[in-house]
Amino acid sequence: MRTSPFTTLAPAELIHLALNASRNNDSGMSISYLKEAVSRPDATGTAHFVLGAEYAQIKMYDRAVAEMEAAVALDPAMSIARFQLGLLWLSSGVADRALETLGPLQDLGQQNALTHFGRGLIHLMRDEFTEAMHCLTKGIELNTENPALNDDMQRIMDEVNRLPPDSLQNKGTAAAPEHHIFLSAYTRNDKSA
Repeated sequence: MRTSPFTTLAPAELIHLALNASRNNDSGMSISYLKEAVSRPDATGTAHFVLGAEYAQIKMYDRAVAEMEAAVALDPAMSIARFQLGLLWLSSGVADRALETLGPLQDLGQQNALTHFGRGLIHLMRDEFTEAMHCLTKGIELNTENPALNDDMQRIMDEVNRLPPDSLQNKGTAAAPEHHIFLSAYTRNDKSA
């Protein structure tokens, strides 16, 4: 039986190496490290979250959803995994799951950027564009720790700003805007975490 060369590495080392590989645009190596990390009995929510993010970057959205779900199941307080899972559900057109997933972010408090980002996405699902833009803007103002997430939210805002003015008048349909608005958050070229 052939043994993986990664078995001697600690989980934190595997995650660190995976992030480094991702920054170097080596998704294959990053996923290899992360698959080893999540296969262990002591797998963490963080390992599943990073693997889900890597899958999302290479547009394997079903696998990304599965890994984000595993991250939230292992660590329900991992708000960023919950937010990304909600965004993935939106990009898949599953608004009810997105609402269910994003809802608990409202309990994080008014000084937490994810509260506003989650609320903004919920407003977008309801075609409440003015409110959505206000919430996303507030989230960007509060988020000083994750510039890549601000870039993602700005991309969504830019997509909303490109919508025809007459479509911005149709409020309250409770249907997600075109999926490409949400998928744009996963199409950036850099791999910053």
